[in-house]
Amino acid sequence: MLDKSIPYIGVIMVKTDTTNYPRYELPGGFAFKGYQPGDEEKWAKLIFDSGLTDTLKEAEDIFEREFLKLPELLPKQCIFVVDGDGKAAATASLWPGEHFGKTLQRVHWVAASPDYQGKGLAKALMTKIMDVYNELGYKDFIYLATQTWSYKAINIYSQFGFLPYMGQKPVNWKADNYEENNRLAWKMIKEKLAGYGTANKLPSSSEK
Repeated sequence: MLDKSIPYIGVIMVKTDTTNYPRYELPGGFAFKGYQPGDEEKWAKLIFDSGLTDTLKEAEDIFEREFLKLPELLPKQCIFVVDGDGKAAATASLWPGEHFGKTLQRVHWVAASPDYQGKGLAKALMTKIMDVYNELGYKDFIYLATQTWSYKAINIYSQFGFLPYMGQKPVNWKADNYEENNRLAWKMIKEKLAGYGTANKLPSSSEK
């Protein structure tokens, strides 16, 4: 669930210890599934239904722009959770990013259908994504980009050892007054997490 009552500011989180993370299983009746041709429609609907885009067309365009240029990665690195009827319930991807001056893997576009939120699907997906990262032999640190509106998701990411990034402005990061706004964003996030007793779960920041 997004909380759009606070200002929108994009933030980055990083994880350097890529082999240490909690293990969450999917609840009964759900299964993981890699991308297959045609799943872009399911992906776009999940992104739109989750409130991450304003229109379904916007989500469709994102998939075409960001994912279809590397189709060889899709079967293993674009992951869905499906229910017993094969309906897409959630998605997350492990995808190359260029925000740190070199190609690194990032956790990309995590979303769960409103019909299935609160069932632990996002945590199981995060475990799956980290498993895939290690199975494919990726090295260096992993990161993700998110925003203040997603502080509840940030609480989950922090449980997996992702730290608030407080270093210099990343490459290709579109933001004015980056350092000031980044500090403001993390201040708001911590205040929101404190509101439901989870601020102590947000780990210390990273300069990496």
